Amino acid sequence: MTTPAVSPDLDALRTDIAKFLREIILENYHFSSGQKETYEITPIYERYGHLASKDLAGNILERWDAAITPDEKKSCKHFFHIAFFGYLGNLTKEISEAMMKRQNEMKITLDGEEIPYQGIFPRLMNEPDRDKRKAIDDLTVELEIELNEFRTDAWRVTNEVFQDFGFENYKAGCRKAFEIDYEWLAGELRKFLDETEDEYVGEFDKLSIERLGYPIGEAHKYDLGYLMRGEKFDHLFQRDGMVDKALKFASEMGMPIDGVEAITLDVEDREKKRPRAFCSPAQPGREVYVCLRPMGGMTDYSTFLHELGHAYHFAHTDPTLPSELIMLGDSATSEIYAFNFQYLMTDPDWLKSYIGIDDPSEIIESERIRKLYFLRRYASKFLYEIELLSDYNMDGKSHLYCKYLDAGLKAKHRPENWLYDLDDELYSAGYLRAWIFEVQLREYLKNEYGVDWWRNPKAGERLREFWSTGRMYMPEELCEMIIGEKISLEPIKRELKGK
Repeated sequence: MTTPAVSPDLDALRTDIAKFLREIILENYHFSSGQKETYEITPIYERYGHLASKDLAGNILERWDAAITPDEKKSCKHFFHIAFFGYLGNLTKEISEAMMKRQNEMKITLDGEEIPYQGIFPRLMNEPDRDKRKAIDDLTVELEIELNEFRTDAWRVTNEVFQDFGFENYKAGCRKAFEIDYEWLAGELRKFLDETEDEYVGEFDKLSIERLGYPIGEAHKYDLGYLMRGEKFDHLFQRDGMVDKALKFASEMGMPIDGVEAITLDVEDREKKRPRAFCSPAQPGREVYVCLRPMGGMTDYSTFLHELGHAYHFAHTDPTLPSELIMLGDSATSEIYAFNFQYLMTDPDWLKSYIGIDDPSEIIESERIRKLYFLRRYASKFLYEIELLSDYNMDGKSHLYCKYLDAGLKAKHRPENWLYDLDDELYSAGYLRAWIFEVQLREYLKNEYGVDWWRNPKAGERLREFWSTGRMYMPEELCEMIIGEKISLEPIKRELKGK
């Protein structure tokens, strides 16, 4: 790769970075919330081409390698995220737009009923008839094969860019960009999978036989959403009043939602609105959207709390900090706070106080099992991704998806989903490290502010301090700063064992 000699003025780029990211995030929000029929990012990239160029990415990488002070290194690292991945996004923007357009058009027909692509997973999750779940999955496979053509094109371009920048493989490029120790994480996750194998099989054989009528080893991926659904608790988590109930604790911590001007709750029911809640931080500290389409049920509450955690983090980010430090960086940082709110659903006193459940023990046990499932799923997914991306040849490797996911979850997966389940930037590592540190953070909050920290204004003040730094720090750094320890899986292992 040839790097131009002229280095950019980083101060001059910050305003444009904030504008560029705001426009990209709003485009995603408006499309995914059903307010916009088409997904159009090409005009945005055309307006901000200087932020998404090979020249800028090369210059920032060169400056980063030459940086001396910790602050300069951190700033260059975050600038590299937008320059490098923005350049990559610029090269793949037409593919992304075409794929989004096609997804919006796709549908399957089951017994005369049309199901849009975005509605397939919610339908599988709520379908008690195995034959219908299988029929839906069979029909969906054809859609995924078609979409894999777009995904394959995008990954081909991605690999070419990583090679052009001299990275040994995709994992090595992400290792440079995010400074995550993937080898340590992979080793810890392999041990975690081994240590929880017997418990998982025992728990999920029991659950699967009860819910599906057969052990987990006979289940398929299309069974898993329904298996984890937990609809027997839905009557305790009504759609009406969900927002008020879920937000009451924030008021007691001194952060009522109507006092957080940056947050806009989008709860309108639009036909093409994504069924799952999401958060769009268009301008951290100033403009944050939480989009949800409440349907009722425990899953709704859990998802809303998760996105609310993101929203409170971004809404309380200090907007005067350099834009690259609050808008860019390790995805795990905000996931920590999202999980911190989400796992209030495992606190018996919280469930009694705000949801009005007298005996939440069965719900808490259900959430423990769900967490074991998701940790094993993402551990397996991460191990699959780092093997798949260990070189630039992805041909003939779809079997690796089944190898890792079948082993981790014991259910059978289709190789056709190998690219559907492959996220950019090794995002699975962010989820996993956030899950790990969140337990340590929660223990800290309990020790400092009591077991009911979630109603303590002093805990709210402390959280606002953490949130104010945006994405400046990684989980590993936050753990050292807040607790004085290294990030560790031991607390989450103890939690999963009920200790």
